[in-house]
Amino acid sequence: MDSSAIIICDKLSKSFGDIRALDNFSITVKKGEISGIVGPDGAGKTTAMRILSTVSLPDSGTISVKGIDAIKDYKIVRKSIGYMSQQFGLYTDMSVDENINFFADIQNVPKELIEPRKKKLLQASGMERFNSRLAGKLSGGMKQKLALCCALIHEPEILVLDEPTNGVDPVSRREFWQILHYFAMEGTSIVYATSYLDEAERCSNIHLMNKGKIVLSGSLDVLKNMHNIDVLEVNGPRVRDVISLIPKDYGIVWSFGSSLHIHAKKGSYNLNKLTDILGAEYSVLLISPTLEDIFTYITYKAKPNE
Repeated sequence: MDSSAIIICDKLSKSFGDIRALDNFSITVKKGEISGIVGPDGAGKTTAMRILSTVSLPDSGTISVKGIDAIKDYKIVRKSIGYMSQQFGLYTDMSVDENINFFADIQNVPKELIEPRKKKLLQASGMERFNSRLAGKLSGGMKQKLALCCALIHEPEILVLDEPTNGVDPVSRREFWQILHYFAMEGTSIVYATSYLDEAERCSNIHLMNKGKIVLSGSLDVLKNMHNIDVLEVNGPRVRDVISLIPKDYGIVWSFGSSLHIHAKKGSYNLNKLTDILGAEYSVLLISPTLEDIFTYITYKAKPNE
């Protein structure tokens, strides 16, 4: 057992009827770490987040939080967790200030600590000048910042966030992440579910998830360098027109903006030969794989070229 781990999930499984939402889901989260759970819609991220936050129970498997059995003693564990679901769950007819006060009361925050904590959270989130505005009058990004403040008011050691920036504009997403990094530096352990691969790259540890399973885990650098994949980038005019010319044994071909990416088995290709096949108008380069390359490779490697 890792002595530095604050959360240890081992072989969690959960089914809804015939649908297996989680299948032997296992992760470890350390203190002050932002651990990203990344996958497409339907991968099982929300089910995992609900179980991690003690809102739901698994069918099998174990969860240890700070050395405590989170299934058996969920009421004790829950005091250490701040949870933020996908949907905005605050009171739209109450102000920013009133919402935070309400959640502070629910979490039994001592009255003398509410104001200094609230001031700290509003400063960190840039929400100070909006404290009297009704929550229903806030923009999408500001609503998410308010929800984060409410999840943090009892100063939990663990923060569980289920796709909190879905539908939020890029600037607000960047500001939201600045807040998260601030609290991670202060020692808060964060589990962050997202379908955005650019957000995953902000995490200190990444768990790629598909069909209820963790298919690959590690830091961004580890993931980019551990897999048996080379990525060839094809550039030139009308690159989609030459997909049919690329030999199928070179690997799966994907459109990447104005380029093509070929996910090839490491060392299984001839760059000069491919350049000759495509013609002088096209360049073929061996590039470092992006996280999107890695995820699409391990998820779709059995599919034919498209």
